[in-house]
Amino acid sequence: MTELKDKAALVTGAGQGVGQGIAFALAARGAAVAVVGRTGKKLDDTVAEIERRGGAALKIVCDVKQPEEVVAAVAAAFEAFDRLDILVNNAQEFCFGSIDEIALDLVDAGWRSGPLATLLMMRAAHPHLAKAGGAIVNVGSSAAVDTAIAGIGI
Repeated sequence: MTELKDKAALVTGAGQGVGQGIAFALAARGAAVAVVGRTGKKLDDTVAEIERRGGAALKIVCDVKQPEEVVAAVAAAFEAFDRLDILVNNAQEFCFGSIDEIALDLVDAGWRSGPLATLLMMRAAHPHLAKAGGAIVNVGSSAAVDTAIAGIGI
């Protein structure tokens, strides 16, 4: 499949799990993929696997909780590929605990790596995506509607 040939994507949280799977799927369909995450070694593994399969990938180390790193990551992807057609916001730090005991710094990290980082990434990518007629995919979780975790705050 090459329906994404000549397209470029940026995927956050692409060093492992769902984000890595999304990066692999986009590359398999022909997109050049900027793999973004905090851990360089994990990103190296993702890039190596995409390249082993014949795809094009770019490693971008970025902590999405840091606004200046988000702007730099989008700029690096655009500079490398001369376009940006797809943004996938997948990165998210999770914290779990009872409402009475959960540490506020963990809640803050969850907020900054999830909703806030998603907004910042969309803002930074918007000019490029608008020019390309691109798309944004924001990954969510069913945890918000899981009734089996009664008493859990986050």
